[in-house]
Amino acid sequence: MTKTIILTLIFVLAAFGAPAQDLPLITSDIAIGPRDVLDIKVLEDPTIGGRVAVSDDGTVILNVIGKLAVAGLTPPQIEAKLKSVLEASFITKATISVQVAELGSKPISVLGAVQHPGRIGAAGNMTLIQALTQAGGLTGTAGTELYVVRASTNGLTERLSINVEDLLVNGNSDLNIPLAPNDLVNVPADAPISIYVMGEVSRPGKVQFRSSQTPTLLQAIADAGGPTDRAAKTVILKRMVEGKQQTVKVNFRDIIKGKKADVVLHDNDTVVIEESIF
Repeated sequence: MTKTIILTLIFVLAAFGAPAQDLPLITSDIAIGPRDVLDIKVLEDPTIGGRVAVSDDGTVILNVIGKLAVAGLTPPQIEAKLKSVLEASFITKATISVQVAELGSKPISVLGAVQHPGRIGAAGNMTLIQALTQAGGLTGTAGTELYVVRASTNGLTERLSINVEDLLVNGNSDLNIPLAPNDLVNVPADAPISIYVMGEVSRPGKVQFRSSQTPTLLQAIADAGGPTDRAAKTVILKRMVEGKQQTVKVNFRDIIKGKKADVVLHDNDTVVIEESIF
């Protein structure tokens, strides 16, 4: 499948390479902080509530009541506090609902090979696909795996590895997990690798791979059309290391026969197959 097709499918449902339950789900017990947005409803008087942002001093301003300190409290605790304040002075019986509209104090971060990397406001029901969408989708350099990283309740960090093609193509909607506040979505780039194959090959020049492919000497020679009938058995491998060129001779025919291990190549390596003198 081409990269263009994969990028076109960015809004398709997600599928995971590991069980979704490996990461704990978001709960209503999260403490509220500045820049969070709450949806507050008072059944007996709708004018009191509404969608309100928590200010830097940790308060919200409500009709009739004025300032109400909410920082450090969970939504159920805010419900109880607001109920107590209203019933003490304003309403005989208050029915309160407090929902988190956006967690600006604990944003989700989407980093790596996305169009707009950075932090996004974490809505209470944001999914992985929604987070990638807000980040503008994947770029053409996105690798084959992405990761969701989350701090668990025991203080340890948990990481879920997700196959990008499964996420974008297979479409298992049950595995499009909700993201929690402070989650990190990391989309590593699959950087292009250029290898220069010269000398006695059918198509001398540059051959290209992706870093996830881990290109080897035999793969590079094969991509260059294979050795000619005049090729020597020894290959010269040239590589820049800390600004200095290193040269290594490798018998590629021994690699073909299984006598030696294939050689992993790096970006900008040069492979030269000389002409046999016999």
